[in-house]
Amino acid sequence: MLVTVLSNYPSELVDTRKIIEASFVFCLWKDPELFDDYSEFNPSKELLLDDSKFYYSIAHKMKELEYKSLDNASVFTYLKDNPLLAEEFSLKGGFKTVDKMCKILNSNNIESYHDALSKSNMLISLYDKGFNVLSELDKFKQMTTSQLYDYYEYQLDNVFLGRGSGVQIVDLDISDDFIERNNSGAGRGLSYHSTSPIMNYHTMGLHRSNVQIFAGFSGTGKSSYVVNSYMLPILDSGEKLTIIANEMNIDAWRHIFLATVLSQKLGYFGLTRKKQKLGSYTDEQLQKIKEAQKYIDDHYKGRIKFVKIFDYSVDDVKRIARKMAKRGFGYIVYDTFKSENAASDKVTGELIEASKQLLQVAEKEDICIIITMQLAIYMENTRYLTAATLSNAKGVKEVVSELILMRKLWDDEYTGEKFDVKAWKYIKDENGKITGSKEYITLDKEKRYRLMFLDKTRNDEDDICVISRFDGQWNQWKEIGYCNPKHQNR
Repeated sequence: MLVTVLSNYPSELVDTRKIIEASFVFCLWKDPELFDDYSEFNPSKELLLDDSKFYYSIAHKMKELEYKSLDNASVFTYLKDNPLLAEEFSLKGGFKTVDKMCKILNSNNIESYHDALSKSNMLISLYDKGFNVLSELDKFKQMTTSQLYDYYEYQLDNVFLGRGSGVQIVDLDISDDFIERNNSGAGRGLSYHSTSPIMNYHTMGLHRSNVQIFAGFSGTGKSSYVVNSYMLPILDSGEKLTIIANEMNIDAWRHIFLATVLSQKLGYFGLTRKKQKLGSYTDEQLQKIKEAQKYIDDHYKGRIKFVKIFDYSVDDVKRIARKMAKRGFGYIVYDTFKSENAASDKVTGELIEASKQLLQVAEKEDICIIITMQLAIYMENTRYLTAATLSNAKGVKEVVSELILMRKLWDDEYTGEKFDVKAWKYIKDENGKITGSKEYITLDKEKRYRLMFLDKTRNDEDDICVISRFDGQWNQWKEIGYCNPKHQNR
């Protein structure tokens, strides 16, 4: 066996292979409890010699049969019912061979023996793949497995750094190109001033090569806001958009989109979202639906795609985003961002890692990814929203470029109430320029409002709160100004 297997390799690479394998295997014979520490060891892949595999298989089987000691009597008892195995065991020297090896080995050194075996396997694998391991073999023999791994990782980094490895090293200088790009407005994102002028001003639009989060409590209208405030401006600018959804189905998105086009583009308010679903349209309503259908076909056809996924796999989202980016779809809406396993005790780390992976895709593909998230239910009594209301996912704030959090205005926050949010707007002069003076706004108790907390932006000052009037029947949103919610719970 030594000839047929090891002769395929240079002698200096495998000259100690027999003793390396024997040292590990017979340590297991000496102390069978050690099998529990190496439960993932795969003898068919990690052992090359038939003798090693033979002795390993006997010891492993006896351990499974709950033998506590592999002494001469125990082995004889086990082999007496296996005559062929007993014969081969005898031809290999019987228990004398086992006893001889066990006497010279210290089972406390099994980690070193296993590391030597792993390192030998690594070197053989590297040799098989064409690496010139022989030139520095003496040095490698003095290394541990982890040191050998670090050595080759360092060598590969030196070769591939900056060549498709995901790392780029350049001078940080102020180049003419940098100045020209910014002077031409390259630092601005896609404007959504037409739908949300205040928030657009503070975030400077929707930015490619970035990920931003829009989060809210359940039932506050996250998807509705995204359709009105982000989706329409993206499409109106001539860009392409992909919606990746794992909760609402395509018809639910169609209802929101249709209501938005009817109200925002056609100025028609005679068909609520509820009425859309009830059916039995009047002639006028059906005519307006047809007009909306034509408007969508004329202005947006082929530039909005819907993808339904049935779990929370970030790998699926990444794959879809890359595919659509190559087809010219520069904007992605991912609704809703959650952990793949909400019951996992590693939710926080999983969400942060997933957000990092999405940012990598956004940067490499030069696309904008807009994520919706649901705020923690137990935080619903919080008046002033921060990243803390993301609960287990609050760490994603460090990854994204913008973080906007939304909740409903409460009854005790209307004008004149105990926790009045003091809604206000800037006064403009006759030329439409902001003067810096404030005008307070009276909130109508018959109207519904949403508070938008800009908790983070990389493009302006954050920690502001914008108040919007919301009419869900027609998905109509209108920013009316700023406000100052209290920093306390309900």
